[in-house]
Amino acid sequence: MNNFRRLALALALGSTFGSAHAYVNIVFDYSYDSSGFFTAERRATLEQAAQAFETRVFDDLTAITSTPGGNGVVLNLGPLGSSNVGQQVTNANIAAKELRIYVGSNSNGGLNYEEKIPVSAISGGMGLTPTTTDMGYGNAAFSRGQTGWPDSESGTWGGTLNFSSNVSWYADTDVSTTESFAGQWDLYTVTLKGLVGILGAADDGIDTGWLSLINGVGNFNGAKAKAEYDVRNSRGILQAVPLEEDFSANTRLEANIQGKLEDGSMQLALLAWGLSMGERRHMTELDYAILDDIGWDVTGFTEMPNTPPIPEPQTWAMLAAGLGLIGLQARKKMRR
Repeated sequence: MNNFRRLALALALGSTFGSAHAYVNIVFDYSYDSSGFFTAERRATLEQAAQAFETRVFDDLTAITSTPGGNGVVLNLGPLGSSNVGQQVTNANIAAKELRIYVGSNSNGGLNYEEKIPVSAISGGMGLTPTTTDMGYGNAAFSRGQTGWPDSESGTWGGTLNFSSNVSWYADTDVSTTESFAGQWDLYTVTLKGLVGILGAADDGIDTGWLSLINGVGNFNGAKAKAEYDVRNSRGILQAVPLEEDFSANTRLEANIQGKLEDGSMQLALLAWGLSMGERRHMTELDYAILDDIGWDVTGFTEMPNTPPIPEPQTWAMLAAGLGLIGLQARKKMRR
């Protein structure tokens, strides 16, 4: 019975403590998939792409909670198709830790101008509803608790991914193994590329974390990315990571830049410019270092703090139940 009491106490007290920071939770919203493009196999592929971020990227993103008729926010969606251009989600609610990704497809979702890959990725915009009067609420909704926003860190609620419906896709329910899929676009890799763009690793004029780290010759000058890239000049000084200039924008790494995978092997970085049909890439440590440099917190580059949060009501209830159980057992023992 002593072991039982210790277990009850451990469960009750252990649930009270933990980190105020938490891994991000990427939630795909399929409500604009009117054509049924996202089959079960394709959805499983997208979920695996999300896990590449959910297992490494953490932060303390606060919730966005709208009050219809009072304080409300409008999520401005990127074009998910000709019938959805300018679509908005009014009085939207985004949970703490959540990044909401609206996905769609159409024949015009084609090869984007940056890398000629068949997806359009747009970081989410936001506005206040006409009834919103509390600007403190509005600022909190925009920043999501990010103290450096918008000059550093990322406070986005998510964004949109629009896939081309007129190309051949390879969906994979187990991306830990790679089979031959010549002549097809890898849905997993394309989704990864879209997601890093939504998270701010791009140059579309609003990604201030990325733009602030572009040096005078157009290369990425983030400290952690330079250390991971580990190329030094004749004086032993770490060099910035070379970027590809496309349409006068430094949007991606040069096409030949490689990064290290978790098993130590080398691969073209996910953020290296371009992608070919039949090609699979994973996130490399260089890609994760760039995300950390632009404001996200990534394990392996930033240590997750262990700050005890304020316990939720259900946690207090569990603690009370655990202590009550211990007291009951103690009284029984005294009666013996």
